[in-house]
Amino acid sequence: MNVSNEATAALMASHGVGRITPSYDLSWKQLAALFAHFPAGRFEQVVHQHMPMFHMEHCVFAHTLSNGADFRTCGRPCDSHRCDLKDRAGAAHPLIPDVGCRNTVFHAAAQSAAEFVPRMKELGLRHFRVELLREDPAQTAELLTRFQG
Repeated sequence: MNVSNEATAALMASHGVGRITPSYDLSWKQLAALFAHFPAGRFEQVVHQHMPMFHMEHCVFAHTLSNGADFRTCGRPCDSHRCDLKDRAGAAHPLIPDVGCRNTVFHAAAQSAAEFVPRMKELGLRHFRVELLREDPAQTAELLTRFQG
């Protein structure tokens, strides 16, 4: 769960949420203020991810890779095909379907907060999360090795 204040963090914790993710848009000052009122050890900071840019109900997979009208008749081409949307600069943004046949476009380049991990540790953070999108086992191992260093 993403939270941006201590009241929401306390509410989540009171309902048994074990780890809480600070909101992505918090500044250092806001993050420090949050941890001054709620234990930093309860938080899990995302340090690597492809940011979702937008979600859509329209299924690009069904529209472009089948003659079906929706998930009942499309044959689920999303199960066997990858799709990226290229922008005018040529960057390929991954398009990922969900179980409800909605599509999410993710930014082509992953965001990394690796350089900020030491500062996050100074604030008391001890739990970090790496979110993977399409990384293969070798890329994942390399990424995790870099973060461990």
